[in-house]
Amino acid sequence: MRTAPTLAFTLLLAFPAVAQDWATHEVCTVETPVVADAAFAPSDLATLAAEAAAIPNGTGKFWQITSPDGAVSHLWGTFHSADPLILALPAPVTETIASSRAVAVEVDYTFQSREAFRDAQLMEGRFRDASDPFAFEPGDGTIAGLPDEVSFWIRDRALELGWTEDVDLIMSLPGMAEMLLSDPCEDFTQGILPIQDDYIQLLGRLAGARIISLENPDEFVSDLAANEETARAIVGVYAAYLRPMETNAERATSFALYLEGRLGVAEAWDRAYQKEIHGPEGVDMLRRTDAYLLEFRNRRFLERLAGQLAEGGVFVAVGSAHIPGETGLVALLGDSGYKVERIPLPGEAS
Repeated sequence: MRTAPTLAFTLLLAFPAVAQDWATHEVCTVETPVVADAAFAPSDLATLAAEAAAIPNGTGKFWQITSPDGAVSHLWGTFHSADPLILALPAPVTETIASSRAVAVEVDYTFQSREAFRDAQLMEGRFRDASDPFAFEPGDGTIAGLPDEVSFWIRDRALELGWTEDVDLIMSLPGMAEMLLSDPCEDFTQGILPIQDDYIQLLGRLAGARIISLENPDEFVSDLAANEETARAIVGVYAAYLRPMETNAERATSFALYLEGRLGVAEAWDRAYQKEIHGPEGVDMLRRTDAYLLEFRNRRFLERLAGQLAEGGVFVAVGSAHIPGETGLVALLGDSGYKVERIPLPGEAS
């Protein structure tokens, strides 16, 4: 363990950890999803909308997929939240889920065997290698080379999730990346309300649909174990989302953009946000993150869906960020010979 903390690390520990105290019910609860231009500062909506106009398939969450042989399936972009506003799925979506032969989700976290349940408790790959004599050497007090303030946000989040300030000496970079995928505002309903992705899986199960897991639960960690720079980039990108908020304007705005299907604007906002937090390096970190989380995984999703889409009757539910862009699922499906048509929903932008 660390025996001689640097000054930066000592200063971090000199103050009581606030452990996401900013993520209150008031900040996390959205009564009315509305786009607040101030939420984009130092950018603005007009600038982001202009950038979004150049992003292919940047509008719309619901799409019909038709195979070359005429088999019909559907694609839905999710929002990883259990907020009631997000769980209130449009009727055309719930009706399609109910009538689908299969429901495909990014990851099915239900255990398929007792052995799988036991293995999950070991959290393999999520900790530093104890056999490495340099694994627990003290560093400079920062995490993944990030600034002191951003490193503190990560330690803060780790404390809230039951780890310690020395999380960087305990967890591997892939383990920290996985830890940071969780949203502090979702802590309040964890274990009670499912996020939208899991809710869709539940609806599919209740309707008797086959559940298809597009990835295995451990693939995220094993993928990143082979690519340290990508793991480091994901840690930086998701640490930026932990910046304390004083109001729910940003959350209300993200909800509104999603409900309006303005996915391209959300993507442009993300680039501006990462640049605000990390400077020019933030754009590169986001590029590395998207190259894995979106582009690489989109191609893997399609490989694993090919036979199912040929048969038809599949409801594919993946994060909405997987839909737009030149390497988004809509474009990749089109490049693979499928006909992909947007299904406009009430309240969405045209």
